[in-house]
Amino acid sequence: MLILVCGVSCKSPFATREPEKPFSKQSSYIQPTSPSYVMANLRNAIAEKNTANYIRCLADTSNSTKSFRFIADPIVVNNNPGLFDKWDKDNEFIYLNQLMLYLPKDSTSVLTFTSYREDTFQDSVILIQEYQLTVHLKCATDECYHTLVGQAEFRLVRTREDLWYIHRWSDIATGDQPTWSALKAAFGK
Repeated sequence: MLILVCGVSCKSPFATREPEKPFSKQSSYIQPTSPSYVMANLRNAIAEKNTANYIRCLADTSNSTKSFRFIADPIVVNNNPGLFDKWDKDNEFIYLNQLMLYLPKDSTSVLTFTSYREDTFQDSVILIQEYQLTVHLKCATDECYHTLVGQAEFRLVRTREDLWYIHRWSDIATGDQPTWSALKAAFGK
């Protein structure tokens, strides 16, 4: 009788169950063995809203002899005294986390670069690129930028392991539109 009750009330012990969905998002991170891979990682991290991969593009003393430094657009610096005096990887992390709070899960962000100039040295590269960053923020303030345009100078350093990281990033306005510096000022305070 016990076997009959168990057989009717239980599912077959040999039946398969539905697979669980994965817990982590897929990432398109590429090992940064060239400067172009670093820039691809930066673009992909923005599109995927992946803070960890974005931060992995930046140099620090754990992966390089140099630490990351951001040099903001002079106009934004003047409007935000002291904010960018020592902007480093930690500030970048704070800004990104604050920004992610205002990006809806279903929104898209797109970063495009147009190469302007590249200077290559033995263990470093300087990339000067025009950029356009489009973000769809959910906020109703004047600092709710949607399109950011400017010129970025990225200085990348190669490590002993032959990997590349951004150690200095300078931002310059190229017109009247807000720059990436303005977005960092709005969410990095």
